[in-house]
Amino acid sequence: MTKHTVVVAEAQTLFRDMITSFVEDMSEFRVIGKLKNGQEVIDFIRQKEVRPFLCLLDIHMPVMDGIECAKKLKEIYPNIKIVLLSAYDDEKSIERVLSVCADGYILKSSSLDEFKETLRFIVDGKFVAPQKMVHYFSKRLDILLKLERESSLHYIKEHFNHRQDFNKREWQIIQLMKKGWTNRMIAENLGISEGTVKNYLSIIYKKLEIKNRVELLQMLSEMTG
Repeated sequence: MTKHTVVVAEAQTLFRDMITSFVEDMSEFRVIGKLKNGQEVIDFIRQKEVRPFLCLLDIHMPVMDGIECAKKLKEIYPNIKIVLLSAYDDEKSIERVLSVCADGYILKSSSLDEFKETLRFIVDGKFVAPQKMVHYFSKRLDILLKLERESSLHYIKEHFNHRQDFNKREWQIIQLMKKGWTNRMIAENLGISEGTVKNYLSIIYKKLEIKNRVELLQMLSEMTG
C-alpha cells in the first residue's frame, strides 16, 4: 500500500517527536520531514524537491509561524493538505485559522483517537475542526447571511413599504448605500459619474424628507430583522 507522505513542523522537540510517533503509528502515513518552523518547511520542500501529501504545522513557531507557512504553501503548492496544530481555541486563534485555507485544525488537547481520526478524514477530502471552531464559523456565516439578506433589494423595498416614487436607478443606489458603498464605488458599479450619483442622492433625500447622507445611512442602519 502506498503511504501518504507527511511533514511535521513543531518548535518544541518533545511535541515534534510525539506527533511524529503518532503519525508513524498509522499504517497509511509516512513522515518524511521533522522541522522546527515554517521557513524550514518551505526550504525542505524546495531543496528536496518533494511534494508531501500533508503538512502538520504548529501555529506558534519562531521565524515563520504555521499560519504564514500555510499561506505560502497554499500559494505555491495548492494541492498539499494543511493541518494546523494549536493549544488554543479562543476567538483570536480561530480568526487567524480562518484566514488560511487549511484543510483541518487539531487542538493539542485532543485525544490520540481524535488526532488519528482527523488525519483519516483529511485523506477523504473532508475539512475537520473542533466543535468550538465549527460553532464560531456557523455564527459568522449566520451574520454574513443576515447582512446579505438585509442588503437585498426586496428587503429594502419592504421596509420602505414598496413606495412607488423611486425609480429603478434610485432603488439601486439605496441598495448600494445599505451595503456601505461610497459614491465612487456606486458610480463605478453602475457605470455613471459621481456627479450623477450625487444628483440621484439629492432626489432621494427630498423624497424621504431628509437632509443628507448621514440621515439616509441612519435610516438604512435601522433596518434590521
